[in-house]
Amino acid sequence: MSVLVKKIKSITSFYISLFYGPYFNREELSKRFEKWRKSQDRDEVEKQKLIVDGLRSQDSMYSKQWKWILIQAILWLMISFKFDFSSVINIMAFLTVFTQVTYNISIIIKDKRQIFNTLIARELISSRTVSNLLWETLSNITEEKELSVNSDKKNFALGFDWTDIRLEILHNKPMDAIPLLRVNIGHDSSKLLTPHDLGLSEYPNQLESSSLIILKLFSRYNPFIFQGHSTQRNSIDKKIKILNNRLILFFGNRDIEPIIKDELSGSWECYINIDDRTQGWSALEKTYNEDINNLLLDWLPIDEEIKHINKKDELYKMKGYDW
Repeated sequence: MSVLVKKIKSITSFYISLFYGPYFNREELSKRFEKWRKSQDRDEVEKQKLIVDGLRSQDSMYSKQWKWILIQAILWLMISFKFDFSSVINIMAFLTVFTQVTYNISIIIKDKRQIFNTLIARELISSRTVSNLLWETLSNITEEKELSVNSDKKNFALGFDWTDIRLEILHNKPMDAIPLLRVNIGHDSSKLLTPHDLGLSEYPNQLESSSLIILKLFSRYNPFIFQGHSTQRNSIDKKIKILNNRLILFFGNRDIEPIIKDELSGSWECYINIDDRTQGWSALEKTYNEDINNLLLDWLPIDEEIKHINKKDELYKMKGYDW
């Protein structure tokens, strides 16, 4: 019996919390969701608290129906005090009002959840961009200072243009987390180099660096436009300029820099040909998109519905007119 009472109290408390408590605007909810999404553990308790706060903070069009339910309840009470109805009629009237109350609560909660789901869906879909992936990846790396080149081949290929140089990023079987690099010019190739040899990382065993990640990006998107607010754009510009200086330090200075920004479009273009054999950026994108898709399924559960098939539309498609 005590277990049942506790369960009833818990359910009652949950439904009360959906209507009474602090309200949060969209910006506050978005920031809390982004903080939860980027956290390491993604605490389940914090998630449930965010859902409750998110539902409570939404305005439902069905909330306007409360006044009509309240009017019915007041009229019933006034009439029941004035006239001596049988207990059966009073019970039926009570059940009618009670049914309307419970039904209105359920549709309001459902509507609020739908509105909150739309907010979460927009946040997740808007975050599924190359720019956002780049920003989140680079945000986890603190290394920013200028580095010296440890290779004995500074000013490598000084007599060639940037476009003549092809930089390969290769698998490193003993330590696959740290790739190897090879410079190709025509039929000539350099020895295998580490990112540290090329000045792209601070120390030999560093797993990732901003410069190496940006090079992987350019292997897939070249030119590339970073979409973000001014602070983010300035930070990315600074990291690319550091990469420019590191490439110039190894390959030598030329009339133009290896990575140029188009001031009109805001796009960055790398004139060195980057051939990423490790498919590093593609792997990052795949992992990131899978995570976003899993979050969409987790936060936005899809009710199983029977799809109505319009036979005329299907026949029209089968004829080939809508292929």
